[in-house]
Formats: sequence, C-alpha cells, structure tokens
Amino acid sequence: MLLTTTLLMLGCSDPVKVSPDKLPDAYLNQPYQANIEITGGTVVDLNFHSELSNNSFKILPSMAEGGYKDYNLLTVTGTPTRLEPIYIYIAGDTYGTNFPGKRFKKEYAIKLKANK
Repeated sequence: MLLTTTLLMLGCSDPVKVSPDKLPDAYLNQPYQANIEITGGTVVDLNFHSELSNNSFKILPSMAEGGYKDYNLLTVTGTPTRLEPIYIYIAGDTYGTNFPGKRFKKEYAIKLKANK
C-alpha cells in the first residue's frame, strides 16, 4: 500500500524542464547572451552546479524580488574569441514540499560561426 501511494504521488508531480532544448549560435568576437529557464520546481541555489568549456563565458542567475538570486532563470553571457564550440553543463536539485525535490541536468553545445 505504501509503495503504491508513493508511486502515485511521484507520478502526479510536475517534471523539471530545462529549456530551450538548444541555445542559439554565437559569432566570433560578438557579445553573446541567451536565457535558460528551469520550470517544475524552485532550484536550490546551494545545489546548483555549472561547467563551461570557455572561461570568457558565465552563467548568471536572475535577481528575484528582495535581492535574492533566482536560479530558475539563468543568463548565459560572454564574448567568444576562438572559433570552437562552447560546451555548457548545468545540474541541480529543486526544493521538495508535498513531493520530494527533483534532480535535473542539461548539456548544451553552442556552435561558433565566423560572421553573421
């Protein structure tokens, strides 16, 4: 009975979705900016992790009311100086309430082009 109840509760909670599926292309020596949105739960800032293959790029959380960082809306920003793809990896957890928190992860590859 307990197993059935647990499975029903997990099946009824919203899945975590990271969008978009693909980030736009970037252009050499041109400023780049794109947004990533995480829905289906509030991201735990202490459990959020990101890796980027190009150290001139950053992932920045948005600022929520009250001056808190909001990791549900991220901005990828930077200026590519080499003509090679930029790889991004993000992962984290959402807070649990009536349902347990959920783990998410997503990988992106931003293609670099010489000019528009």
